[in-house]
Amino acid sequence: GAIVHLALGADPREMQIMCARGDPLRWWPLCAILSTVSNDDVVVSPVLIVGAGPTGLVLALWLTRLGVRVRIIDKASQPGTTSRALAVQARTLEFYQQIGIVDEVIRGGVKIPHLAFWVRGARAAQVPLARIGSGLTPYPFALVFPQDAHEQLLIERLASLGVQVERETVLVELTQRDQVVQVKLRAGNGAEEICDVGYVAGCDGASSTVRAQLGIGFPGGTYTGLFYVADVEGSGAGSDYNTTVDLEDADFLLVFPLREKGHFRLVGNVRDGSADDRREISFDDVRGKAV
Repeated sequence: GAIVHLALGADPREMQIMCARGDPLRWWPLCAILSTVSNDDVVVSPVLIVGAGPTGLVLALWLTRLGVRVRIIDKASQPGTTSRALAVQARTLEFYQQIGIVDEVIRGGVKIPHLAFWVRGARAAQVPLARIGSGLTPYPFALVFPQDAHEQLLIERLASLGVQVERETVLVELTQRDQVVQVKLRAGNGAEEICDVGYVAGCDGASSTVRAQLGIGFPGGTYTGLFYVADVEGSGAGSDYNTTVDLEDADFLLVFPLREKGHFRLVGNVRDGSADDRREISFDDVRGKAV
């Protein structure tokens, strides 16, 4: 048994896993771990994946395709309903080609022809993105595919393989044993379950319970400014399928096109706001900042 964190390699069997097996934490290749799991072990001790965002869902897909039994849990009652993470990198598309979903992802997204820069209400410059990776990848373009649609596609594909996300279920604690990891789970109704699993994969984000219980740090800083994110309907200058950057003396605004015409993601800063500001932000706080 092992408690794990993940890092992707060029091939799913080159995926690197941070394991605790009674020894100091170290990196192991996924193929080496899978080779230690017999079919009987898989039935008795599945891999528990904590977190059903894109990372956890893709890991569940890969392992299921490799014949490894999984359970995937998430504390949320339903998948996300907002765009959140947007960009899908070429390397991700190459992985998706291997599991047969790349065409669906591309059809569901928007290819971005240019990154357009605006200053004081006028277009100042643009950077072509349509073939930015030409000669390096089969998918040389910039692609926007909102996370809510992205997750839904992955959930449906996983369900077609017989795996359902266990919603409103949280990891309470985990304990490394000699051959297994013992975990305590709590369902939304308060019912608790203690079970043994072969591996625990922490895919539960920045405030990861798995990371915290393993004592793995999350170094980095926090922006001091106050930023907003909004999914909006709009029209006018800057509302084409380009990604738009609006630069002013003390402000900036990013405009990302979404699949449905006239729908956009805005990311910007609130002037004179700080990260400690807990007041409710309204459109009046950012009015006049858009292109």
